[in-house]
Amino acid sequence: MNIKSFAMLAGVLALTACGDGTPNPELLKGANFVAAGNDVDITLNFDANEMRVNGQVVNLYNGSYQVDGDKITFSPFASTMMMGPMEAMQTEQDYFQFMTTVESYDLKDGRLTLKNADGKEIVFQQVEQPAESAESAESADGAQDAPADAVAIPVAE
Repeated sequence: MNIKSFAMLAGVLALTACGDGTPNPELLKGANFVAAGNDVDITLNFDANEMRVNGQVVNLYNGSYQVDGDKITFSPFASTMMMGPMEAMQTEQDYFQFMTTVESYDLKDGRLTLKNADGKEIVFQQVEQPAESAESAESADGAQDAPADAVAIPVAE
């Protein structure tokens, strides 16, 4: 085999090994994420068995989603109707509105980025368990364990 043929074969094999870069929707199933909003964390949890999500901003919410490759859409969310601090309520309102406009996602290295057609995005950090479960898992001294690496960029252009 000459050097040109070997180089071409190596290039083809390298591209094949890398895949097409399309996110694997199966990685969303059962995954839990947190984004830091204005004075409030936003949780987003994907059901392991159904195409459903749930989470909490101020209120608990749930809805459904559809995914095809890197395309994702969310239904309007149903939520409880508790009051909270004004800034947190505004963050929740903005988040709920944004989620109905999401068109694509990217999941790399534990970071879930949701994007809409206007170029706005929100970035979540993957966590081991939903925040509701983390709150009930208190450390021995009574302090709550918070995900140290849950840093995100709330809806931004």
